[in-house]
Amino acid sequence: MEAIRVKARVGPNREWEWVEGPPELPEGEVEVILLYEHGRDGSGTRPSEWPVLDGGKYEGSLRREDIYDSNDR
Repeated sequence: MEAIRVKARVGPNREWEWVEGPPELPEGEVEVILLYEHGRDGSGTRPSEWPVLDGGKYEGSLRREDIYDSNDR
């Protein structure tokens, strides 16, 4: 399997508009992976708005010997 990168735009009617035409490809099935940004139009949440848990302070040791027993489990 080989990967290529092309750009497209989704219009208001949810139809694709190619920003750059796709290259010549052999006939057959393809797998499409879409990458898009959330919140460009003010909707959605950005990672900085995600909830945060306060785990407090940890005053112990994080050495492997302290975390795992003698069988490393």
